[in-house]
Amino acid sequence: MATQEPSPPSSMESNKPGFPKQILANKLEDKHLCNCCQKLLRRPYQAQCGHRFCSYCFNRTVRDGPQKCNACIKEDIFEEPTSILKQGCAFPDNAARREVENLSVVCINEGCTWKGNIREYELSHEGKCEYMIIPCPSCKEQIRFNEQERHNERECPERTLNCKYCKEPFHFKNIKAHDEICPKYPMICEGCAKKKIPREKYVDHIKFCSKFRTPCRFHVVGCDMSLAGHKLLELHHSLRELEARVSQLSTTSTGPPVQGATSSSSSSGLPGPPALALSLPPPPGLAPTLTVSTSFTPLPSSVGAALELQIHSEKTKVAELGRRCTDLEVKAGMFENVVCVLNREVERFATTMEASNRQHRLDQDKIEALSIKVRQLERTLGLKDLTVAEMEGRLREISATTFDGVFIWRISDFTKKRQDAIAGRAPAMFSPAFYTSKYGYKMCLRIYLNGDGTGRGSHLSLFFVVMRGLSDALLKWPFNQKVTLMLLDQSNREHIIDAFRPDITSSSFQRPNMGICLPFCANCMPAIFYWPWC
Repeated sequence: MATQEPSPPSSMESNKPGFPKQILANKLEDKHLCNCCQKLLRRPYQAQCGHRFCSYCFNRTVRDGPQKCNACIKEDIFEEPTSILKQGCAFPDNAARREVENLSVVCINEGCTWKGNIREYELSHEGKCEYMIIPCPSCKEQIRFNEQERHNERECPERTLNCKYCKEPFHFKNIKAHDEICPKYPMICEGCAKKKIPREKYVDHIKFCSKFRTPCRFHVVGCDMSLAGHKLLELHHSLRELEARVSQLSTTSTGPPVQGATSSSSSSGLPGPPALALSLPPPPGLAPTLTVSTSFTPLPSSVGAALELQIHSEKTKVAELGRRCTDLEVKAGMFENVVCVLNREVERFATTMEASNRQHRLDQDKIEALSIKVRQLERTLGLKDLTVAEMEGRLREISATTFDGVFIWRISDFTKKRQDAIAGRAPAMFSPAFYTSKYGYKMCLRIYLNGDGTGRGSHLSLFFVVMRGLSDALLKWPFNQKVTLMLLDQSNREHIIDAFRPDITSSSFQRPNMGICLPFCANCMPAIFYWPWC
């Protein structure tokens, strides 16, 4: 019979290794472990050599080609080609999967009280536990999953805030640096004590504040005066007028002598302040001559030196500005070349991006088609699993069926099943069906390990049940065969035996219509048998 190559697991199932062993509530068994990751099996696959692997672990192992089974090597049972792992040599182990999925587990996260089985853990709890520890995506600090929102809003040093003054975003750790440059940050005037002055308007405020005192700009050469802002502006204006007058005076004093000028100091022979006399032609209707005499008082030497120093400083600043303008022109030329290159790069990247977008759309269409195909394959695989489970049940039923009217029912794990019956979890059990002949009556047994009716808690109750079969139309009804029930003693051979013939008037032995007849306990006839515990 040809071997059907197993379908690959879905993307949801194949991207994780096994479950952590710490979640197991009961004793760990080696048969539940993956032979690759040494964790609890997740979607187990069984190789030809008999070892089990997680679907993810097996695919990762054979991804680069056939590999030797490390478990076979470790157990010293390696043989070729059975112990060679490769694509197509393993099949989904549904029996192991169901066994693992029913294992009892608990959540290992501190503070979490969740309990259940592995199937429930995978579907509803894994990766969703409110108590699991995760790294903050911004600051990488380890936090609980249920504290993530509070951490992001109140504790994370990398969280983003909006300035309450300028509304600009910044990181919490840069709050002091932002306060130093925020244009809307409220300032306090040191002169008038006015509060809540935006930083961008603070300079304009102190210029005209009548109480804010600013040192004179000539304090570097000895002036220790400090004036209010508006008075300082008036002083600077007066100084500029004085500079202009001094410049005019220097030009006049070094020019040609003016006609009609006389010096009182020359006539007297004594030193004194310079005098300038200017004769103007008489306008019509006035006296024939008009003499205007103007005298200047020499400036103090300290003021002159300060003015010369200020003029030299301004010339130096002008020269520096000229040099900087030249440098900026050179840099601007360089940047123009860079901008041209960047424009070409942007155009090239735009073309590449457009091509990438087209390819992305094609890939998305292909992914969608593949996703639909995967879903179809998953549905097909689910139907196959149901078919296999049904076939396994039928195989178990056929293997236990007899066709000679004799049936020996061996109940395994008797103590546990009796405890379940006492607890009420499974009070009754049905045996596999058996027949009087190949085309004869179909029958089964029903047993109450903790007793039923008056024998509950002290006896074992056994019922004989006639079932509906495929050959019922060919048989004689009501059922009138002798029934012998025997409780076998496997130690001393002291069996408990009872036999009866059915009451043909009872509905329990008429031809069944609903799958099985009513048990004979309905009218407390002797078809119920009790055996006291020894």
